[in-house]
Amino acid sequence: MKKKLIKLLICCIVIPGGLWAFIINFGSNLPERYEETTGLDIPMPEPKQGYEIIYPEVIKTSNPNYTASFYYLSEKRQVIYRYDAARYLELQGENCEGLIWYHDQAKNIHTRIDKIFFTHDRLPKFNYYNPGKDYIGIPTDDMSAVPFSIDGGKTFYVGEVTDFAANPSEQVEHFIGVDDNPLTLQFNDVKKSTMEGFINTVTISGNTGYFILKNDVLFGETAFYERIGLNPRQSYHSLNGVIDTQTNINLYLNGEHLKEVQLFGRYWEIYYKPAYIERITDARNIKLEPYQGWDKIRCEIGAEK
Repeated sequence: MKKKLIKLLICCIVIPGGLWAFIINFGSNLPERYEETTGLDIPMPEPKQGYEIIYPEVIKTSNPNYTASFYYLSEKRQVIYRYDAARYLELQGENCEGLIWYHDQAKNIHTRIDKIFFTHDRLPKFNYYNPGKDYIGIPTDDMSAVPFSIDGGKTFYVGEVTDFAANPSEQVEHFIGVDDNPLTLQFNDVKKSTMEGFINTVTISGNTGYFILKNDVLFGETAFYERIGLNPRQSYHSLNGVIDTQTNINLYLNGEHLKEVQLFGRYWEIYYKPAYIERITDARNIKLEPYQGWDKIRCEIGAEK
């Protein structure tokens, strides 16, 4: 009986343990070339004379299989847009791909927008106007992002178009960025800590960009959350053919359009305030005159210098 127990112990513990030790020891003695082929490390790019290596956060093109972890950015540039005699945009890079510079010669402002990498198919093809001086918005053609400034081009943030509001660029009539007066709105909210109801107040900047569609209006709102230390926020939504304000609020309260409900409590109510709807619907009628700028962003492959 004792011998059988010893044999069982050897078969179940000693032999498997020995095999495991052999495998570990063998693996640790493999040549280094084996170790170099494992892992998920991305090789560092080699320096290239005359080019700057940049790492854009996102590169999107019409080819969904195309990605890149880095990009060689040359010093070559070309002017792709003019707001007026003093203000213009330059694209730094080759083949209409690279980073955009905002220039204001009169105020000596020269800002490179490093947050968004523009490929040829991300430069907007629809009409583009920006009569605003403080607000500068530069939309991407695929509506994936809108770099914007509210200090005359000194600092740029990135606004987003909500997924359910984005439209193909063929449906965009034009984009317009304007300066306007701030709009203060109140809405019912709930304190998350105590679940008590209260009247919340939000001031929306008048420095705003609008996508004017051929059959609707997408709108942007720049709300300032300086009291909690966040950057100015701008996101674009859609009015979705609002006709009756109260009816639409009731639809939200009854569970319709849940994916459109904002993360800031009942913040979405401001979109249905009469004063807000009036501002948004009037965006289609904003007068462009006198406007000295171009009507579209223009880029020619091979024209960079």
